[in-house]
Amino acid sequence: MKPPPFVAAATTFLLLAADVIAQQLPDVFHVADKLGELVEFQDEVKAVSYSRSTTGFYLSFGGAYPAQVVSVWVSAELYDQLPGHGALVGRVVRIKGQLEKSPSGPLVKLEARDQFQLLQTDEAVLGKQLLDGRMDSNQFKAAVRQHFARNDFETLEILAEELRQSRERFADGSWLSAAYFNAFDLPADASPERYEKFEQRLAEWDRARPGSLVRLLVQAGFHIDRAWQARGEGYAPNVTAEGWHGLKRELQTARQLLESHPAAKTYPEYFARMQTIALGQGWPKEEYFRLFSEATTREPDYYDFYFKAAHFLSPKWRGVKGEWQEFAEQQRHQRGAGGAGDALYARIVWSMKGNHSDVFRDSSISWETIAAGFDHMLREYPNSRYLKNAYAKFAWRARDRARLRKLLAEIRNDPDMNIWVNLENLGMAEKVAANRGER
Repeated sequence: MKPPPFVAAATTFLLLAADVIAQQLPDVFHVADKLGELVEFQDEVKAVSYSRSTTGFYLSFGGAYPAQVVSVWVSAELYDQLPGHGALVGRVVRIKGQLEKSPSGPLVKLEARDQFQLLQTDEAVLGKQLLDGRMDSNQFKAAVRQHFARNDFETLEILAEELRQSRERFADGSWLSAAYFNAFDLPADASPERYEKFEQRLAEWDRARPGSLVRLLVQAGFHIDRAWQARGEGYAPNVTAEGWHGLKRELQTARQLLESHPAAKTYPEYFARMQTIALGQGWPKEEYFRLFSEATTREPDYYDFYFKAAHFLSPKWRGVKGEWQEFAEQQRHQRGAGGAGDALYARIVWSMKGNHSDVFRDSSISWETIAAGFDHMLREYPNSRYLKNAYAKFAWRARDRARLRKLLAEIRNDPDMNIWVNLENLGMAEKVAANRGER
């Protein structure tokens, strides 16, 4: 993708700034031997792992666990306060703290938020020719957020329109336009001040570009995020009357924004936003799937439509046990079993994996169809390291040793820690593959 106008100058500035910062702080390789000392370093996060035994997260630097050079431990409570938490792999951060000896090697324990600094993303990522997987997606979204933070609405408008027209994909086939709009998402636990500042920036965007459909879609997303913040976490019986009122009010505001601007339907995210509203408002299935039909008629390859529909059909929401799997199979046949339909089936299952502790045990999915789907995806996107790693991890969970051996041979020297989390998991997969029984 060609970088939009105005990105090049900002990128040059940030690269120069990054060079200055890099000269000021050493990387982990230059501090790893300073046990017992107060150290400060700057380096890329290679992996993030949650530890149940310590109720905290380990950030690995210099390599993924157990090949890390330095580890940084942070409590779960403090981790949730760190900027960028949940998407730190591949990001460059500054760490300051006491370097201690531990059974797994040099370790810094973070005790306060000011010991951690997330550095800016190089905005050249917006013009990078090949983006692949979650790490590049996180970098892309961070760059979009940086433009928003400095009110660079012209670049945001140009980029959104370019992505709409080009229908450009990541190397794994996912849509850049989906990542673009997801970049503006606010977590439910964000502070009221952060929501207020975001809303003020949206008002500035409106003044700078009145009538912008891109701003409208971002604003609808803002009200959706605020709806779920108002509801709060937890099961429905625990939601307060005030929480339900806030959810209803904000979702209706988002819906009115969208329905009063049908021209925004030229962006697939219009329908993705409406699907989320429909979920929260409890639309009947018939009404929901009329929306789904219109969405997929306009853009049949926008995967988020299918992921959201499967989620809608899960027992947690509007479906019954087995219904989302039936939906996945139905979409497979409509798209064409044995090819693109298998790939869509695999993507839908992949999107629902987080809803199950063991998707193979808890649901009636077909591993052979998933495998055929990944084979099709890799024929279409042969350069995706992310797809290869995801396929290998599915094969591990399915205990398909024959496929796992073949896939591990391709990724062994370049595993994706967004998929594996740590090298320990990869090692367990290697052990499964070493057993010569076929399944």
